[in-house]
Amino acid sequence: MKTIRISRQGFPSHGMHSWMRFIIWILSKKYNVIIDDKNPDIVVWTNFYQNPNEYDTFLKCVPKIHERENPNIKFLFLSGEIADFYSVVNSAPNQWSMGYQSFGHPNYFRMPSYVMDIWTMFDEARITDSPFDWLTKSPPKYDAVKNQFTGFCSVVQASTNDFREKLFNVLSTYKPISSTGPWRPTVPGLDKHIWMKPEYIGRNDGLTYRQKIEFFKTCKFNISVQYLNTEYVVQEKLIHAIAANSIPLFYGNSRIEEEGFNPERFINLHKYSDLNECLQLIKEIDTSEALHRKYLESPIFVDNRLPEYFDMDRVMTFFESMVEK
Repeated sequence: MKTIRISRQGFPSHGMHSWMRFIIWILSKKYNVIIDDKNPDIVVWTNFYQNPNEYDTFLKCVPKIHERENPNIKFLFLSGEIADFYSVVNSAPNQWSMGYQSFGHPNYFRMPSYVMDIWTMFDEARITDSPFDWLTKSPPKYDAVKNQFTGFCSVVQASTNDFREKLFNVLSTYKPISSTGPWRPTVPGLDKHIWMKPEYIGRNDGLTYRQKIEFFKTCKFNISVQYLNTEYVVQEKLIHAIAANSIPLFYGNSRIEEEGFNPERFINLHKYSDLNECLQLIKEIDTSEALHRKYLESPIFVDNRLPEYFDMDRVMTFFESMVEK
C-alpha cells in the first residue's frame, strides 16, 4: 500500500480537525496516510488565515510553511467561505481544489462545504451513527417530535447581515424569536468558548454544532440565512436546522433548489419579494398541525436521493488523480 504524507496550512490552530479526518478517511481506502509536517506529499490549505506561528493542535507542532511554488508537493485548497477556486487550480499544475463553485477542471471537484460539515456532525459531534446514511433514512414521524417545540423560531449568529435583520424584524411582529449568541440575543445561551478547553481539542467544532442543534430543536422554525448571498454556496445552516427537526427559513443562494434539496422541507426566501407574504405562510404552518406535519415528514432531498458530490467513490477517483499525477 502506497504511503501518502499530508500536512495542513491556514487552518485555525485549535479547530477543523474533522475536515482533515474527512480527507484521511477517503484517502485511507487506498493509501497508508500519515501526518508529516516536514516532508508532505500533499498540503491541505485554506483561507482562514491561521497565525503561522501558533501551535497547531492537529499537526502537534508549529506548522512548517510550504511554498505553493514547490512542484514536489500537491496543494489541495478547501474553504467554506467565499473564494476563487477557479484561479487556484489554474495557477499551477500542482494546485488542486474542492469547493462550491461550479466549473469543469481536472484538478477541481465540486463539493459545497456543508458536506464536510455533515461529516463533522458524525465525526466530532457524534449525533449521527453514520456519515451520510441518515440523510436518506425515513424522516421522523411528526407525532414523535411535535412535543419538542416549545418556541417559535430560533437563530444563533455572530455576524451582522441586512437581510437577516429584516427577516428578524418581520418575524418578531408575530412572535418572539429565540436568539442566542453575539447577534441580537433574546435568551441566555450558547457559548462556544466552553469547548476551547484542552480536553475538547479535536472535537470543539462538533461540540459547538451539537449544542447549537440541541438549541434549534426547541423551535418550529429556524432563521437559516447565510452570511453572503452568493450562488452555489451551501454552508451548514440549512442542514443543521433540518437535523433539529426545524423548518429552515433559508436565504443565501438563489440556486439552492438546484442542489437537490426538497422544496417541501424548507422555506426558500428567495421566492418572496415581500417578507410579509412569507410570514403569512409561516403563520399557516404554525397554526396547522397538518401543514407542519407535511414539512417535517418530507425527505431532505428530492426523490430521497443524495446529490452526486456525496458519492465517495467519485471523490476517491478525484483524489487518485491528484496522488498519481
